[in-house]
Amino acid sequence: MAADVSICVATCRRPEGLSRLLTSLARMRLPKGIRVELIVVDNDPAGSAAAFLAGFAAPFAMRCFAEPRRNIAHARNRAVEEARGRWIAFVDDDEVVDPGWIEAYWSAVDAVACDGFFGPVQRRVEEVVTPWLDVDRFFSGPRLADRASVGPGEFATNNALVRADLFDDRRFDPHFGLRGGSDTELFARMWSAGAQFCWCDTARVQELIPPGRHRLGWLMRRAFRGGFVTTLLEQRRLGTWTAARRGVPRALAALSLVILGLPLAALAGRAAAARVWLRGCTQAGHLWALLGFDFQEYA
Repeated sequence: MAADVSICVATCRRPEGLSRLLTSLARMRLPKGIRVELIVVDNDPAGSAAAFLAGFAAPFAMRCFAEPRRNIAHARNRAVEEARGRWIAFVDDDEVVDPGWIEAYWSAVDAVACDGFFGPVQRRVEEVVTPWLDVDRFFSGPRLADRASVGPGEFATNNALVRADLFDDRRFDPHFGLRGGSDTELFARMWSAGAQFCWCDTARVQELIPPGRHRLGWLMRRAFRGGFVTTLLEQRRLGTWTAARRGVPRALAALSLVILGLPLAALAGRAAAARVWLRGCTQAGHLWALLGFDFQEYA
């Protein structure tokens, strides 16, 4: 049976997070007359989510699939291929949705002529490991005005609702699956082809930051990956040589500013120094990609 909204979840070895997410989805308020289905794709080759999923009773249609090829792009593509909804919603397996999540998106669908919507991810720490790493300063995601136009800098599948027909001839690129950024790359292609995306500030989800991520080392790795993936996308758009010609001098200049600014930032405290240092990690990621090296965060 066709649905109005297919909620797609790709999961891999996060049983506690998946349990929290599915529980929050089961508690959602649904707009009257709206048909919702849940698609869960287990990307663990060992099928670790199967037992839990078999025992979960969802209040709406739920279908589960295995994608043994270890790559988030393959898992997302499988979910899209199995979805029957006119709209496809994405949420991550380390998040929980607000009770009015789908209500908010559906109100936006009725009010704004857009091809897709993105919403805020509010982050909180599960356990404080590094007290001076403030969540709002170091972990916060983008936040735009409600109904504002969304560009490539805000594209992600951690909180999104997109028209299903945009996927008719497009898929997440597995090249980015283990490197990160497959969602950004796909939505950027849609946007370049003329798709219009908007922000829905009332469609909120929360992400619980585990202790292993509340550390400067994890933020350094994430900043490096951000620079690396941004450059991969630029190389695809401009070509390798043009991206290098523009990007190498820019990254070297930015790294020089980081080196010069770090001692001054340190005088203002660890948090200020860390913010400058993370900018340096981002530039290092740019250079790493520009020089032709690889980096697979999710390998």
